[in-house]
Parts: sequence; C-alpha cells; structure tokens
Amino acid sequence: MTFAQHLDELRTRLLRSIVALLGAVTLSMIFYRELIEIASIPHLRAMSWLGKSGGFILIDPTHAIGAIMKLSCIVGFFVASPYVARELWGFVAAGLYREEKRYVRAFAPISYLLFLLGCVFGYFLLIPYALYAMVGMMPLEQVQPIVSIGNYLGLVMTLTILLGTLFQLPLLMVLLSKLGLVAPPRWRAWRRAAILGNIVLAALLAPPDPQSMLVFALPLLALYEIGVWSSALAARESL
Repeated sequence: MTFAQHLDELRTRLLRSIVALLGAVTLSMIFYRELIEIASIPHLRAMSWLGKSGGFILIDPTHAIGAIMKLSCIVGFFVASPYVARELWGFVAAGLYREEKRYVRAFAPISYLLFLLGCVFGYFLLIPYALYAMVGMMPLEQVQPIVSIGNYLGLVMTLTILLGTLFQLPLLMVLLSKLGLVAPPRWRAWRRAAILGNIVLAALLAPPDPQSMLVFALPLLALYEIGVWSSALAARESL
C-alpha cells in the first residue's frame, strides 16, 4: 500500500469515526432530559439519606446549557468509543508486529471494562456518599441544601471521568512490567509508598471527612494490589 493510499484510508476511517461520534452526541442531546434524570440519581440518593428533598436550582441558564452540552458530548463519546476504537485499530494494526497486535487485543477491552467499572463505582457509591458527607457537614436544622444543576452535572462528570481513568492503574502496571520498565518485585517494594500516595490522593480529591477518604482510598489500594498480582502473573507467562 502506497503512502497516498495510507492517507486515504486514514481520512476515510477518521470521517467514519467523526460521523459516529456526531451521531452519538446528537442522540444524547435529543435525550438530554433522560440523561439529566439518570445523572441526578446519586444526588437524590444522598438527599434521601439526609431526609431532605432532592431538587435543584438554576442560577444561570448559560451554565445549564454548557453543562448539558458537556454531558451530551461525554455520553456520546462513551457510546461511540467502541466503534471509534475499532476504526483506529483497523488503521494502526497494519503497521504492528504480531506480538504488538496481541498486546493491543488483550489490553484494549480490559481498559474499556476498567473505565466502565470506575464510572459505575463513582455513580453508585462515591458520588452519592461524597454528596452525603459534604452536605451532612452542615447544620441542616439551619441550612437548607440547594444545589445548582450546572455545578452538580459538572461535579458528576468530573468525578466519573477521573475514576474511570484511575481504574486503569492495574493495566498500566502490567504494561510497564511487560515492557521491562518496572520489574514486578518493584511494585511490591513500592507498596508502602503506594499506600501513602493513595491516602494523599484521597485527601485531595475526596470530601474532607474520614469516611469519604476511606471510600475513595480503599478501591485505589485494591487496584494497586490487583496490579501487583497481575504484573507478576504476566511476567511468569512471558518466561
């Protein structure tokens, strides 16, 4: 295949990916009301635990529009990402060796599942518990919790993407070990530093109370241990 043919194939696959992405984003914008209802469930759960109503307020219409656009883009990208990844893989695979193709085929679906698992963890556990902890810090006899819909959607999207990214930790550890950059015993030697780092990260990202920090830190510690075990297993299989 000539260089011009490669460029033509890349252009075709990029156009297909863009069309799929735009279609998914457009569909998300059509059903934005349903998406907002789904995104509101963690807030409603947290408020029900506190015995409060779970309504929102709209401070600035422009903020709400921006949040809806951002929510639609993120959901659309998430929906279209398997097809986009398939198109990009079809182009990149032609220049990879057989061993490299095997790694990508193994790592790509695991990465997607880990990202999905992180989003599910944030949606069902961390976000409602974090809201519960943050609002519960206030004297609710004198303070009525009223949440801006724009700020809330921004918080949900930020935490969801962040957790989906953090859940890639075991895969990153395995990849570094397979590439020979970090030997599996080094991960075990760095366990204490990893515990300290996870606690510091939880203190920075979680609400400022011990319960929320534990909810955030314990899964990260579990992911690190899974990465330690998985990297050792992958190193034995490559021998």
